[in-house]
Amino acid sequence: MSSEKEIFAQKLNYYMNRNGKTQTDLINDLNINKSTISTWCNGTKMPRMGTIQTLADYFGIMKSDLIEEKPATIKDDGLDVDARLLLAIYDRLEYGQRRELLKYAKFQESEQNQ
Repeated sequence: MSSEKEIFAQKLNYYMNRNGKTQTDLINDLNINKSTISTWCNGTKMPRMGTIQTLADYFGIMKSDLIEEKPATIKDDGLDVDARLLLAIYDRLEYGQRRELLKYAKFQESEQNQ
């Protein structure tokens, strides 16, 4: 039986490969330290539960998919990793910040459509 750290490392590497993400992508997208990601990927350490939830949101999976030895359950929402990450961030914002994010997104859309 594998240790929790080994299971997490296997699962993290699996979801990174499945989504075409590298350690550098996680560093940039989630603002996580390079050596921290490396220790997770090689099974030396495990992140805290809040960070595991952030990773699950990023990959569009359940938190348990990263920490339990079981078949994966993928959220079939049709969204790519970036869209799921944006939604996860949106969920953590307060109402005023959500309105500002929406305003910015609409501005970006209008710029793109010009």
